[in-house]
Amino acid sequence: MNWFLLASCSALLSATAAIIQKKVLFRLTALEFSFLVSSVILIFSLFVPFSVDVTSISFTTLIILIGKSILGGFAFLLVMMSLEHNQISSALPLLGTTPAVTALLAVPILGESLQHWEWLGIGLMVAGTYMLEKRPAQKILQPFKDVIFSTNHYYIFGAVGLFAISSIADKLLLSSYKIDPLVILFYQHLIYCLIFGSLIFIRRLSFRDVMHKGRNQFPFILIIALLTIAYRFTQLGATQLAPIALVLAVKRTSILYASFFGGKLFSDDRLPQKLIGGALIIASGFIILRNVA
Repeated sequence: MNWFLLASCSALLSATAAIIQKKVLFRLTALEFSFLVSSVILIFSLFVPFSVDVTSISFTTLIILIGKSILGGFAFLLVMMSLEHNQISSALPLLGTTPAVTALLAVPILGESLQHWEWLGIGLMVAGTYMLEKRPAQKILQPFKDVIFSTNHYYIFGAVGLFAISSIADKLLLSSYKIDPLVILFYQHLIYCLIFGSLIFIRRLSFRDVMHKGRNQFPFILIIALLTIAYRFTQLGATQLAPIALVLAVKRTSILYASFFGGKLFSDDRLPQKLIGGALIIASGFIILRNVA
């Protein structure tokens, strides 16, 4: 199947999941929701060991799988924390800054230089972020201060970095180690559940209370679990066929879908302005990645 079609399907499924997630997060905390949805996803994944051999992978592969799943799990939790505390049309577009942030970090860390199109992409990212934060009667530099010093934004920027590393590991596992996507998803879902369960235990929350709170939200959690499995699987399928950077660029169009429909549903403020800002951020990713092959 065409990688672009798979990545586009992943974007639509991800956007739908994000909107329902925001609804559930009015009733559950980010950690409670992450544990419950990861538990349901793990239950759905239990068929995998009976379908493919999940024990034949090498020790090196297992370490990469565990490491990338830990990073992905914490990234998922950070996104849920951001959705819990911010409007959906404010939180999600910042996830699209990953290509620009990666390009900037590559300069001091890897000694790479930025080309003219990359500077253009970074400029669009800055403009888009400014539009997301700009409120009426604010001083001209205040939106940048809000981005830098807002604790709620730290969740998203932390997730951006963790997702970038996790996605690179996905490409390594699929292309270099030739691991079945189902095996990756099984270990990922298992580790996510262990991470969130451990955090609940560490925080001395009652598992019984968490399950009781989630009972009324179970239909939504079930739908989110199915959507999550579907968008992760289609993203991995696209990653097998195309460079990870291009797949992620297409996948991030989910930000616009979720921001528009979610913003309408939850009556977010300044929605047209935020959509323009989100579109600029998404465009910045495509421009920065324009010559990736």
